[in-house]
Amino acid sequence: MDKFVTRSVDNNASVSQPPKKKKIKYSNIRQYHEDYLKMGVSCTGDTDNPRPWCVVCGEKLSNKAMVPSKLKRHLLTKHSHLIDKNITYFQRLLNSQNKQSKNMTTIVKISDKSQEASYVVAERVAKTMKPHTIGEQLILPACREIVKIFFRIEAEQEILKIPLSDNTISRRINDMSEDIEQQVLHKLGDSRIFALQVDESTDISGKSQLLVFVRIVVDDDIIENFFCCKTLHETTRGEDVFKVLDDHLLSVNLSWDNCIGICTDGAPSMTGSIKGFIFLVKKKKFNNYFYLLLPS
Repeated sequence: MDKFVTRSVDNNASVSQPPKKKKIKYSNIRQYHEDYLKMGVSCTGDTDNPRPWCVVCGEKLSNKAMVPSKLKRHLLTKHSHLIDKNITYFQRLLNSQNKQSKNMTTIVKISDKSQEASYVVAERVAKTMKPHTIGEQLILPACREIVKIFFRIEAEQEILKIPLSDNTISRRINDMSEDIEQQVLHKLGDSRIFALQVDESTDISGKSQLLVFVRIVVDDDIIENFFCCKTLHETTRGEDVFKVLDDHLLSVNLSWDNCIGICTDGAPSMTGSIKGFIFLVKKKKFNNYFYLLLPS
């Protein structure tokens, strides 16, 4: 009986147990060794995640496979006819792969003038709101014929180097849009104060779009720029408008405290005294000085 100890525990009493310690998992990143080339394997990736790369078939393995046994298994199972080759053979394969990659990079490299011409055409396409395919289907062939008539054949070949596919035009437009947005945000950061003009409209597909323009002071002049266009997916209440615009201001590190004016239409969702957009902005700027600009 001395070996057994009984203990009564009250049902209402809580027995506290020490929290279990979590096991710390240490990441073991395997590094590449030059001797692995004897098994036809080189290295790709960065220093934080090096991956074995077969110079024969080009297959990229995971970092966990960076051990001699697994690399040798890959060579035996997929390239058994090369098991007797020495490191010199695989070194020649590696040099050949690197040379081909370098030549491919040289071939696809585009000159600065071709890049500039591609952006100029993309800007024209965006301003005229034409389909992106017009660059490759109409503009490029027309320029080719004009240059062919007025200049030499060599000039025609240079025109063909300008990338004007529909995907390229789309990327160029996105790049220019992001650049314009960054310029506006930079000016907003320098100005510190700004005023907003907010309007909700419907596009041709029937979706509600929130259009926002911003006015800022630059070199003692008041300038107006397009700020953002956000889709209102479900309803168009004042709460929805405020949430979309508030999230966007937060994403670009702007505060309502620096907003000194808002111009809207007279819709109830904008000017409502309980849940309207203007009321929610006032609530956000509860103790700050605020000018409300309404259309006359």
